[in-house]
Amino acid sequence: MSDQLEQEIDDAAAAIVDAFRSNDEERYFSGFAPECSFAFHTDREMLFGRDAWRSAWRELRESGWRVVDCRSLRTHVQPIGRDGGVFLHELETTAEQDGRRETYRERETIVFERRDGRLTAVHEHLSPVPVEADATDGEGAR
Repeated sequence: MSDQLEQEIDDAAAAIVDAFRSNDEERYFSGFAPECSFAFHTDREMLFGRDAWRSAWRELRESGWRVVDCRSLRTHVQPIGRDGGVFLHELETTAEQDGRRETYRERETIVFERRDGRLTAVHEHLSPVPVEADATDGEGAR
């Protein structure tokens, strides 16, 4: 069961990353529970609830910001019990706003719980990668 759960967690996280990369709002937010909490190092406040993050996302998009590319690096899956777990990875994102592109590396943790037969994110935490770690070659990328 553990190997199957690990794969399910990996697949659920990959779907969220792919939807983010594609700027697909509906598919992206469908991966999060309505009460999901979000802690992003880029925001002053924690966001409580999917709708709070969706509102902030829409403000970003309205300002002209968009994701150009996003990929997972150095992934780790930690099942918890039989119905949930933690997905941890470093990710590299390229975003564009006002014709300027920026690429940055971050660490992200997504906590999943099984609901109605599918894994749903109930918490997401994003933090910067220390400068020393950011200089690595991306070994372990999938």
